[in-house]
Amino acid sequence: MSKCPSCGFENEAPTKTWKYGLFTVHAYACKKCGTQYRDYYNSRSGKHSFTLKFVKGQGFVKARGASYTKSGLDYVRT
Repeated sequence: MSKCPSCGFENEAPTKTWKYGLFTVHAYACKKCGTQYRDYYNSRSGKHSFTLKFVKGQGFVKARGASYTKSGLDYVRT
């Protein structure tokens, strides 16, 4: 089960699942508000890493999870 980042509705099953590098991706379309979003899970640990939701005109943007910003040559967790 996954919670919609827009309305909080619990969606039961993903519409599609695939592997993407280190991640297992679960794609959802919210049955309440229609928001399309993707949950990314670490393939090794199975833990949720982050969520991307579709925003018209911007594509998929980070909705929740760890965020990183570039600071010089290394990445710093914010």
